[in-house]
Amino acid sequence: MKEYKRSFRFVCTGEERAKAEEMLRQQGFSWEQEEFFSASCRLTEEPFPLGNSLPGFFGLIYIQDRASMLPPVALMPEKGALVLDMCASPGSKTGQLAQIVGESGFVLGNEVSPSRLATLRRNLQQMGLFQTASCCFEGQHIALPDGFCDYIQLDPPCSGWGTIEKNPKVMDMWKEEKTLPLVSLQKELLKKAARLLKPGGTVVYSTCTTNIEENEQQVRFAAEELGLELEKLPALPEFVMDEPMLGMDGVWRLSPRIGDTQGFFVARLKKGGHGEIYAGEEKAWGEPLSSKYVQELGIGSEYLAYGDVAVFKDSVHFVPKQAKMLPQNFPWQGMYMGKAGKSKEVQLSPRVRMAGDLPRMNFEGRDGLEKIKGLLSGQSYSCEYKEKSVLLAWEGLVLGRLKVKNKRLVWSER
Repeated sequence: MKEYKRSFRFVCTGEERAKAEEMLRQQGFSWEQEEFFSASCRLTEEPFPLGNSLPGFFGLIYIQDRASMLPPVALMPEKGALVLDMCASPGSKTGQLAQIVGESGFVLGNEVSPSRLATLRRNLQQMGLFQTASCCFEGQHIALPDGFCDYIQLDPPCSGWGTIEKNPKVMDMWKEEKTLPLVSLQKELLKKAARLLKPGGTVVYSTCTTNIEENEQQVRFAAEELGLELEKLPALPEFVMDEPMLGMDGVWRLSPRIGDTQGFFVARLKKGGHGEIYAGEEKAWGEPLSSKYVQELGIGSEYLAYGDVAVFKDSVHFVPKQAKMLPQNFPWQGMYMGKAGKSKEVQLSPRVRMAGDLPRMNFEGRDGLEKIKGLLSGQSYSCEYKEKSVLLAWEGLVLGRLKVKNKRLVWSER
């Protein structure tokens, strides 16, 4: 058996994960479980690109380098916590943090580039992470009040020396003298993170470079100039760690290991017990749909315990409860859920997996997987459903929504 080192994580848990695992097995994949993070796995058999698998298409898994999963593991926010990801796209760490805080938590992903912001939003929607939202600021100027955050993930722009396997020319592109603007930006981002943290709050600073100026020297700057305290990270037997530079104890430093993992640096910093705390008030955002209408759309009423489904002009988004505490003029967007017409009639995206009281078109076994692949490639199936849409499921696992057109079931993302 050929061993593959590609890493990924399951986005779903419990019975959903068990069904997603079976779906992957039916498609010929095998993997081994990682210990450092329960959702993380490494492929041992990949008959075709994992991203083209059905669990990949439906956002039940997310392909991510195992070293890239370390910063959220280091931060490890509590269930229900509020987290800011200051430099978020493409959403790898944002999504992982959302898994950690759970459905009652809230993760705000910030991305300065509009094109990368679109990627972030698309990925979060594909994974169905309704406890997330996104915004578009330069990280050092993000318009949040001081003392707003319990936890911050800061993975700033860096020279990327640790990605040499994917980017062989990276060392030539980012020679040491060219990294000075990056080092300056990283300092500004750390200053902003220190101000945004509540007293006792935590920031994890991480990079995918091995450059000491962007790593240990930045941590020293945070401790000596910003008053943040370095907290020692535990040993991880699953990784081959390098000795930290500057005699710094308790950080994770990894050199790139070809075919295994990229290089990474991770440090956890804590703010002292004094400073501002943001005490905002809950606000209404958009035009929240009534509980009755939400259920008519086939969304389970239990999801309203975590926030609102609301209309913003001509689109529908989820508003997590904790997002209601954002400042009134702060521009942000919750997970996209569909379109709203002039009469406010809602057409949900087929990607919405928040299952409620709708009929289910349930497929079984390997033959069912082939039929689902047919639907995704444009085929349709006859039906007698009177509803406008039905839930698409495999072995009871809800994957999305099918439209009913002229007594035919179709998958349509238009």
